[in-house]
Amino acid sequence: MRKFVEMLCVIFIISIMISGCSSPDYQLSTSVVPNGGGSISPSNGTFKGGNYVVLVADPAQYYNFVGWGGDASGSTNPLKLKMSSNKQVVAQFSKITPNIETISVPQDGGTVRPSSGQYEAGTTITFIATPNNGYRFVKWGTDASGTNSSVSILVNKNMTVTANFIRQYKLAISADPNSGTVNLDPNLGIYDAGTSVKLTATPVFPWAFKNWVGADNNINPTSVVMNADKSVSVNFVKLIKKTQTPIQKSGGTYGIATVSIGLNQSEWVEGTIDCDTALPPQAVYIQSPDGQKVNDFGRPGHAAFQFQASVTGEYDIVVQANYISTWGTGYNVAYTVYGLQ
Repeated sequence: MRKFVEMLCVIFIISIMISGCSSPDYQLSTSVVPNGGGSISPSNGTFKGGNYVVLVADPAQYYNFVGWGGDASGSTNPLKLKMSSNKQVVAQFSKITPNIETISVPQDGGTVRPSSGQYEAGTTITFIATPNNGYRFVKWGTDASGTNSSVSILVNKNMTVTANFIRQYKLAISADPNSGTVNLDPNLGIYDAGTSVKLTATPVFPWAFKNWVGADNNINPTSVVMNADKSVSVNFVKLIKKTQTPIQKSGGTYGIATVSIGLNQSEWVEGTIDCDTALPPQAVYIQSPDGQKVNDFGRPGHAAFQFQASVTGEYDIVVQANYISTWGTGYNVAYTVYGLQ
């Protein structure tokens, strides 16, 4: 009996010893700051005391991991944490704030709003380009694109937003409207720097082009390159009667008759054509020295004409008889040339 009691005591003592060596279980709980900034893996669980748990902080899009808090510290990621007690661990994250630089080209061409600075990633920022006086916005560049004066950009990295402007200049034209007009191509009034504008002076009868003032040269047409505000004027000279010539002619059957008028460039000529044929002529027209028709009258019995010589040479008044008629009594041409004294 005594031995049995001693055995029971030994078993009891051993069981107490074994019970004292068993490790307890501990709870792990986690949280993130700010909410939505990321996640922790594992996020919670029960672990044997003395064991290690490897915690991984995973930032959400547009966030960075900052460090551990609660029952953990430092910024090592992943973190090896010993479970020696119940643990509450906090993962701290922060929003990424890329730097955005705004640039105006040229520097005095205009402004961009909002200006350079740090902006939260994941946000969409609308930039607006405003040209200064005398400039025009052209387009965006670098990390932006498009030709509208405003552009929206998703912030996801360090970026440069460039607004390109161009200098503009004014062109003023003056001419006596009683003497002639000036045609501009293109006709805008305000031009981008470097634009070439074609100027064509068109005199009215009986005036002729004389010279430009303020143009790049003294020919007509001329041109100006817009590299500054410019003022251009044109001078015309009034022509006087140079010759008065009545001509009477008769033609043969089915023939073509021609009256040639020698003109210097810019001289004016005006006159009349009267056809006294049995039927109207087949064609009446005036042809320049280079073969171009200055006037095409069709088939008139009477026609009046007035034109300015574009080149020096012989201008032909052509009368072609009707193919089924004869000239009859012929035709009369009278013209007056206006030129310089």
